[in-house]
Amino acid sequence: MLCSLNIRDFVIVDKLDLEFSDGFTALTGETGAGKSILIDALQLLFGARSDPEVIRSGAQKSDLTASFTINDKIKTWLEERELSGLNGELVLRRTLDIKGRSRSWINGTTCSLSQLKELSHMLVVVHGQHAHQSLLRKGSQLEMLDAYSGLRPQVDAVRSAWTQWREAQKTLEEARERQAFNQAELERMKWFLEDMKELSPVKGEWARINEEHTRLSRYNDIIDSCQKAREALTEADYSALELVDSAISAIGDVSDVDAKLEKIYTQLNDAREIIDSASDDVEHYLDRTDFDEGRFEELDQRINLYLELARKYHVEPEELYAEMQKVSEKAAEMEGLSDLTALFNKAHKAKTQYDKLAGELSKERKKGALKMQKSITDVMQTLAMAGGSFEVAVTPAEAPSSVGIDHCEFLVAGHAGVPRRSLSKVASGGELARISLAIAVTDTMTATVDTLIFDEVDSGIGGAVAETVGRLLAQLGEHQQVLCVTHLPQVASCASQHFKIEKKSTGEGEAPVSNVYPLTDDQRVQEIARMLGGLTITQKTLDHAREMLRR
Repeated sequence: MLCSLNIRDFVIVDKLDLEFSDGFTALTGETGAGKSILIDALQLLFGARSDPEVIRSGAQKSDLTASFTINDKIKTWLEERELSGLNGELVLRRTLDIKGRSRSWINGTTCSLSQLKELSHMLVVVHGQHAHQSLLRKGSQLEMLDAYSGLRPQVDAVRSAWTQWREAQKTLEEARERQAFNQAELERMKWFLEDMKELSPVKGEWARINEEHTRLSRYNDIIDSCQKAREALTEADYSALELVDSAISAIGDVSDVDAKLEKIYTQLNDAREIIDSASDDVEHYLDRTDFDEGRFEELDQRINLYLELARKYHVEPEELYAEMQKVSEKAAEMEGLSDLTALFNKAHKAKTQYDKLAGELSKERKKGALKMQKSITDVMQTLAMAGGSFEVAVTPAEAPSSVGIDHCEFLVAGHAGVPRRSLSKVASGGELARISLAIAVTDTMTATVDTLIFDEVDSGIGGAVAETVGRLLAQLGEHQQVLCVTHLPQVASCASQHFKIEKKSTGEGEAPVSNVYPLTDDQRVQEIARMLGGLTITQKTLDHAREMLRR
């Protein structure tokens, strides 16, 4: 439960430190005093969106802290995230500066807003002052049924299945569109690949056959040049070999005279070996080189085919192999897309799973609807709606959606003998407020949290009904901590703890400051009397207040 709340520089609160007890706590004050400031502060601590406007005028930042006692479920949640505090206590803190920067902590460790929100669902249930308006919002009634019936995990599963089905269906539809659009392109690819079958290009082949073709086309030039080289090296008069031999003989005669000549002599001998070796290589080349007319024609035809296809498809001849590979892969991919069987099966499987989960959820909703309508009908009898009844009508939705296949509508009869009508057709604002309160009370009866917060949910009611509401909240307070912002003395008088919110001016030209403090027994009498009698408090009003507090 909520143990303490510490507020610094928030809205019109300068500094506030409050301690709460268990049971039913009432929060009262004059209009404009800021009765909902405490609720707003708690909402921020629970991860609500922040706004620098909530920082008190003249301050640099707001600082909010709240402490709670926790149950085993929350303790386990904290341990799993390494956020445990001391002595089984939970401390939440959040700051907001004028630049819009927000920071949050759980037990002194920095945390995310999503963690605060997740934790808040295990700590409190908040019923706001505009709950009766949200009752009429499209989809809210189905959300309330799911919350009452504890079906949120199943709804999340249906939402996930819906997403998977819609994505699979979208992929299938896009594939169908691409199939029609790509058919012509696929045909062009097939024509290209058919042409490539005749050529069957091989990686690196163009360079190799060009080299071989060039060599064969100049066969006569090559033979003639090789023969001339052989003659110049060894066969002609004054051949290179003969000249080198003459030089070797000449230097050899005097090489022993000067050591430097020995080096020249060695170089000349090396040159002779090189000439001799080159001559042998030329001879060998001539012996094994023969002109193959058939091979030359084959190469000629293949090169012409390369050139023809290269011109036809606007690529370089050496690029035909890579182009064939690329087109082949793309065609295979497109042909795979053209086979929609796998995509159809995937979409069908996803829809089947959605239908299964949505059907199971629908059955559970109908069971929960029966329990919910009975509980609300029972509470209505205590709220000046004797003989009235409430129905949670679960019918097939016009179309499946992310929340299932159901439409939910709340129907109500304010008293006996009248047919149940849609909430949107309930004419009386007071009647709608009482129904909203009945739903809130019923919802809290099934809540697993330790703290329930009601923010002026009793607006639109009064008299004996208000006293009944106060007693209902007191009954809830026997099992859970209940905090209620109220303007009704009948409700406030039923509380076991009472806080008053006051707004005071600190001086001329200064912004007003709101203060909250617990009331003593005598102060409670004065506050209840104020709520009963307005500006002038008479002895009769005071006596009435004491009587209300004694009841």
